[in-house]
Amino acid sequence: MYKRILGIIIIIAGVFSVGMVVANQGEPLAQSVLRLHVIANSDDPADQALKIAVKDDIVAMMKQEFTGVEDADEARKMAQQDIPRIKAAAEAKIHANGYDYPVEVNVGEYDFPTKSYGNMVFPSGRYQAVRVVIGEGQGKNWWCVLFPPLCLVSSSDQGLSLSTPQQAQVTFKCLELLNKGVKVGQEQ
Repeated sequence: MYKRILGIIIIIAGVFSVGMVVANQGEPLAQSVLRLHVIANSDDPADQALKIAVKDDIVAMMKQEFTGVEDADEARKMAQQDIPRIKAAAEAKIHANGYDYPVEVNVGEYDFPTKSYGNMVFPSGRYQAVRVVIGEGQGKNWWCVLFPPLCLVSSSDQGLSLSTPQQAQVTFKCLELLNKGVKVGQEQ
């Protein structure tokens, strides 16, 4: 009887411990990446195409800038210092396409939905990001991960999304071992 009660207590403690780890799983990921968020002036097709052109120039510039960067903190600091260059690149692309929209560039913490890039899934939450708002900023978003450089995984308008969601199977090794131990204890 004592073994059974002890087993139940261990299972309950294990479940709570695993729950805490799973609940905080997104936090370390959010601190280890720097995302890019570009917002178009409007949903007009020309504004959406302009957004992609601006994004392409920023990604190319930051890819070169982040060569040799080893962590997200360093990438954030560099992006913060590069705000004037990012803004100038965006404005140049906008003017080259015949528009006169203002551009706002900030590095900060922003909310993002769950997004998949290849086989990596980024849960919804708050992430550090370079945010580029073109004109009124009333159009569709485009986002990707600048660091580590995952923006090149997809060239589609909304980044890469999995068409078929992948299911993860969560197993609890401690419960498997405990179950084996209980069975062994019952066999004795």
